[in-house]
Amino acid sequence: MTEPEGMPIPPSIHDAAEDWLARLAGHSDPATERAFTTWLDADPRHRIAYDRIKRDWQLGTLLGERPVGQTRSLGRAPFWMRQKTHVAAATLGAAALLGVVTVGLIRPGGPLAISTTAQAAIYETGVGEIRTVRLSDGSTVILDTATRLRAQFSDKERQFDLQQGRVRFHVAVDRMRSFHVQAAGADITALGTTFDVSMIGAKPMVTVLEGSVELRGLNAASDQARTLPVGKSMTLDAPMAERVASPAEARWVSGMLALDATPLAEAVAAINRYNKVQIRLAEPFVPQVRVTGGFRVRDPEAFARAVATSFHLKVERPDSGTILLVAPAK
Repeated sequence: MTEPEGMPIPPSIHDAAEDWLARLAGHSDPATERAFTTWLDADPRHRIAYDRIKRDWQLGTLLGERPVGQTRSLGRAPFWMRQKTHVAAATLGAAALLGVVTVGLIRPGGPLAISTTAQAAIYETGVGEIRTVRLSDGSTVILDTATRLRAQFSDKERQFDLQQGRVRFHVAVDRMRSFHVQAAGADITALGTTFDVSMIGAKPMVTVLEGSVELRGLNAASDQARTLPVGKSMTLDAPMAERVASPAEARWVSGMLALDATPLAEAVAAINRYNKVQIRLAEPFVPQVRVTGGFRVRDPEAFARAVATSFHLKVERPDSGTILLVAPAK
């Protein structure tokens, strides 16, 4: 079925589609599949919503399906905890994905119509929001929480400036116009590809999921281009040797936080980016804790409870905006 992009999808249908995707990803049986088919056929908007969400989830699993991703512990099935944390699957349940698909600009007008004169637009997301924008050239950009991206199209190039946050670029072929992303002083040229650019934390990063990218501006003393191949990541501000990209890091587009032996402080910082309610570690916090598993990014309470159960911590609520993780007294 061809998806009519302009058809509005009520939040309730998005929620139901997310729930079906989570249920079918976890397990399925004939009764569940019959119920899903009945729901899918009941309203054309059901299929549209499900196809959109499934497509965005697949963008997040591209790396995990490759040999490099399959060597890691999070190659598949991010909906339940792994044995490294010893948190029961029931703690997470059949976690529904976030409503990650909203289409359009935050400013009046459609997504960057093509013309012979340069046109610019600003794309932004708020705290906890993940937004997909489909451009008129066929490309897709997915913006992570608290992200700001400036885009400018002309008859010769497609230019993006990532000012904060993280974006996934799924680039459509256009032999007449190049595709460039500016971030942390580097110029990233797409060579027919899907890639992430992150300005999160102290290390801006590019990760290639499909194809390759060409990098310039990594070294102030040289303008020599460097090609980064599929399955590799590299920092942008102070370039280091390329490293194997983590499948866990690639799954952010799903609205799930996938962790792979991540230090607790880093895990807390990652989930805090999506929420106004902030998780804090009580001082002093001595245990060296590493977390592996999948968590809904907009459910800090479930994250805190799961971690507390796994590592024998205590959860306190000193105020409505804070969740405190307290280490057991010795």
